[in-house]
Amino acid sequence: MPQWMEWEISLLDWIQQSLRGPVLDALLPAITALGNAGAIWIVLGLVLLIPRKRREQGAVILIALAMCGLLGNLVLKPLVARPRPFAWNPEIQLLIDAPKDFSFPSGHSMSSLAAATALFLYDKKLGCAALVLAGIIVFSRLYLYVHFLSDVLMGSLMGVALAFAARWLYRKVRRLMVSRRKRGVKER
Repeated sequence: MPQWMEWEISLLDWIQQSLRGPVLDALLPAITALGNAGAIWIVLGLVLLIPRKRREQGAVILIALAMCGLLGNLVLKPLVARPRPFAWNPEIQLLIDAPKDFSFPSGHSMSSLAAATALFLYDKKLGCAALVLAGIIVFSRLYLYVHFLSDVLMGSLMGVALAFAARWLYRKVRRLMVSRRKRGVKER
């Protein structure tokens, strides 16, 4: 193991020794499952597309999630190809099935923070609740020994940045579409 990773393994081992117990062992695998493939956030985005006044919110969440999938899973994970923590410590007993992909960045963290941040940009009250859930999902990845701290920190930061980028992109495309419609009406 590279020396720079030793402190991250030490942190994960500390979590296992200090915080692990039957309540969290039952709760955190269920919570982390909410973030599998961004499922809870995709459902939230789709639900928000239904009411007209929330449509932009839903679209921004879904755009941010698509950006996360492309950047995180299709580009960075294969490029960095970082093994997961349990590969460095085979004695650890995982509470979930071992993920098959690489560790960096954490897709759960990226998608959770992207969706929660996007929601927060439009609705502070719901956004705060989403950010709390996102934070628990992020912590669950450490507790479950499937990500390093740097994986979840970078995934979280990228998720926040992609939420802002998704809102900017949505509004830019919308302005272009409105502008084209207005030009089309004037030309008739």
